[in-house]
Amino acid sequence: MTISIIHQFCIIVIFCCTASHLVVGCAQVNPQPDFLDASNRIKQRLAVDDVFDPSAEIETDQKVLALFDGGLTASEAVSVALLNNRYFQSLFQTIGASRADVVQSGLWTNPSLMIGTRFIEGGGRSELTFGLAQQLVDLWQIPVKKRIAEAQLEQTILAVLNEAVRIATSTQALYYDCLWRERLNVIASDNLALVKRSLHLAQVRLDAGETSPLDAGLVRSQVLQAENDALLAARNLENARIALAQSLGVVRWDDGWELTDPFSDDQYVVASDDDLIETATANRFDIQIADALVEAAAQDVDLQLLKVLPSLIVGLQGERTEQRTLPDRKILADTARASIAARRLTAPEIQSKGQRDVVRDQIIDALFGTSIQLTLPIWDQNQAQIAKANFAYQQLLKEREFLFDTVTTDIRQASNNARTAQHQHALFENKILPQAQENIKTAQSRYENGEESVLILIEAQDAMFGQKRQSADALRNMLVTRAELTRACGGRLPETSQPNATAPCAKMILGAEMKQLDSN
Repeated sequence: MTISIIHQFCIIVIFCCTASHLVVGCAQVNPQPDFLDASNRIKQRLAVDDVFDPSAEIETDQKVLALFDGGLTASEAVSVALLNNRYFQSLFQTIGASRADVVQSGLWTNPSLMIGTRFIEGGGRSELTFGLAQQLVDLWQIPVKKRIAEAQLEQTILAVLNEAVRIATSTQALYYDCLWRERLNVIASDNLALVKRSLHLAQVRLDAGETSPLDAGLVRSQVLQAENDALLAARNLENARIALAQSLGVVRWDDGWELTDPFSDDQYVVASDDDLIETATANRFDIQIADALVEAAAQDVDLQLLKVLPSLIVGLQGERTEQRTLPDRKILADTARASIAARRLTAPEIQSKGQRDVVRDQIIDALFGTSIQLTLPIWDQNQAQIAKANFAYQQLLKEREFLFDTVTTDIRQASNNARTAQHQHALFENKILPQAQENIKTAQSRYENGEESVLILIEAQDAMFGQKRQSADALRNMLVTRAELTRACGGRLPETSQPNATAPCAKMILGAEMKQLDSN
């Protein structure tokens, strides 16, 4: 009886362990499909051909070198950043960790095995107890936990996608910064050459006795200032390239790459605010993250409701009872007692095997049965956690509404900045710079003829230099605000084509305004 029950219990334990091993064997963490999903969604949103893949990291350097071959465009710079930026690469590991949480959420609580023994004073067979118990609340809690984990996985993937958009637009802005710094470097060099020609002209006039040494000294001071401006422009260009290299993940590479996109107006037409806001609402990943957070919070409310019954454990248990050791038999004393009773020499009574089996069968050798352990929700019915989950859910709903306000603000500010930058750049290109160039020619001619002092020439040259810088600043702002507008729209702008009556470009608007001013 005892051996049979113990054998049955051992078989149950072995079965449970084998089943657990099979379940664990099936519950492998494989984030590769999630990596692929994130990469495909980034490619589709940002219109790039390749994105970092943790399973093919060894090929990354070759892909990056291929993109650098022949110079780097702005779109290629985005591709390099999404392949080679170390911070962006690290974000994919968060997807793997979140997938592990999904796998964990679907696993049952491990069963509990209990074995105990108690020894008898004075000798004898010890008492042996054993039990196997399993938590049953997993039956109704695991589906909700899994939905929460899957919502959090989606939130993690969306966070990576949102960061991809940020890195892409940041890389574009850094690329335009480099083009802007290159233009400022050229402007500084041109200005230095211009003031050197003015210094030569002043020296010629000084040698001819047509001007004073003061005029030549003023021009020489201007040359020294121009040299200083050229040094600062070169320094700022180098720092801008270093910042771009960091975003591209090549800051430790040799700085031998070139930027091939021109620093020019691409005639981009800024869509209406309504179209931009509609695009942002549909595309922005932070809005989708907010949706995933709300969904996870709603599921958490359901989970807290299910935790009103926090624990329900069923189990199997058994007990091998203790037995006192029988005293040793004294053969001589038993023979003497039997002989006295029979009044002759008589052997003591010996039980047959059948008699011994009858006695043995009457002994309770082991106990075997089931158990249920239930936590009664009398004092704590999880009211506090249910209320807390509800408050968190309501908070996330309000935060999502605030996010829509933030998106609208971002769009309107970015579009306003983009349109203003277009107007400024067109104003400089069409009016201010041509006028400044004309002023330089007039000042040089009049100074050469002795009609004006050198101060007029210096003032005209300073104005020309400053206005060229402001024109470059306006063009840089126009390109950068377009990148910022792309980020505000979630990585994709509304479809716009050629300028039309409802969305004219900045130069057309400015031309009409200037004609109106000239006519007045």
